[in-house]
Amino acid sequence: MRITGQKVGAAFVTRYVLAQIGIWVALLTPSGVTLSLRVGQLDPENKASTLAIVSSAGALAAMVGTPVFGTLSDRSTSRFGQRRPFVLAGFFIGVAAIFGIGYAPNVFFVGLGWVITQLAFGAAIAAVMAILPERVPHEMRGRTSGFMGVTSQVGIVFGAVLVQVVGTRGSLMFVIPAVLGTLLVLPFLLLLKEAPKTRSEVGDISFKDLATSLWISPRKHPNFALAWLGRAFCWLGLQLLVTYKTYFLIDHLGYTTDNVAPVLTTSMFTLALTLSFTSICGGWISDRIGRRKPFVFAASLIFVAAMVIIAFSTSVTHFVIGVGIAGLGQGLYLSVDYALVAALLPDDRREAAKGMSVYNLSSNIPSTLAPTLAPALLSVGASQATPDYTSMYLFAALFSLIGAVVTLLLRGVR
Repeated sequence: MRITGQKVGAAFVTRYVLAQIGIWVALLTPSGVTLSLRVGQLDPENKASTLAIVSSAGALAAMVGTPVFGTLSDRSTSRFGQRRPFVLAGFFIGVAAIFGIGYAPNVFFVGLGWVITQLAFGAAIAAVMAILPERVPHEMRGRTSGFMGVTSQVGIVFGAVLVQVVGTRGSLMFVIPAVLGTLLVLPFLLLLKEAPKTRSEVGDISFKDLATSLWISPRKHPNFALAWLGRAFCWLGLQLLVTYKTYFLIDHLGYTTDNVAPVLTTSMFTLALTLSFTSICGGWISDRIGRRKPFVFAASLIFVAAMVIIAFSTSVTHFVIGVGIAGLGQGLYLSVDYALVAALLPDDRREAAKGMSVYNLSSNIPSTLAPTLAPALLSVGASQATPDYTSMYLFAALFSLIGAVVTLLLRGVR
């Protein structure tokens, strides 16, 4: 049976989106800012290598844990509901772990706290994402997906502002964002109504189910696999931009560590602005015309144009224009991709959380793969002194073009 949403109103969607902003404020503030500061405070001599180890351990925990918790949520028969206990327990265990990082006496406990944080928030995210295909009707999924697309950007901005207000010393840089996240999540949790599921409705849980939490068969569900693959290629190109933008400005455009910050701020603000615009508008238009696939295809081609502009940019103006166009593409993609994949999930409605969690791996894996692949791409036509950023970003354009072609192969969704 195809997953269908129950009728919900604007108030439900508002609480749902705010809850996601709360999750991202609590999680992405340490991920993007305060975790590195804490590591630097505790291990200043080896901060780069230590942060790499801590971040990698957390990323691995999230990649494995989120689909596993999604499967457990799919099979839950708790009398408190199917999704709410996982959101509640995951979020607050994660917040407690973040508090622990703020008071950690050494980097071992920072690493342990970050692994627990990623596992716990993975459980909350898996359950939250499953609510879109289960509760939101088809005619509202584009708009909802569009607002979901900007939640992480809003979370990052809120977190950065809070850190500037409370400072970068002491535990408050961890505590305050987590408290704000809690205030945004609580209304959704308190008002979420769920009827308990019976074991006959959700099916039994076995070790095999957990072992295959990260896998949905491409042979049985080819359209889901194509959507996953198309997004992975586009996000690989995007991650090459995001990860190496600072080094590009320094090595290619002549900036230094002392004067690059204002340019990065300008480019990231441009990215957030263009992303938010197309994400919200694209989702609304998609619902109006009842189509998703053309938006994903167009977004992939916009990525191609952005990467080509950046590859050949000779000034910061060209770079910022390229970043802004990339934001337009990312926002357009995010405006419909969750709505699109919700229509392509495996027919068994008992696996919504697993399906959405596996789909999210299409962005998580490229973020890990990009730094591994980049050195080879930077050496294609490089001299001894200068990495070849032009070739790397042309490869990023090629990856996005492959993503566009894969999207054309999708069937079963308009």
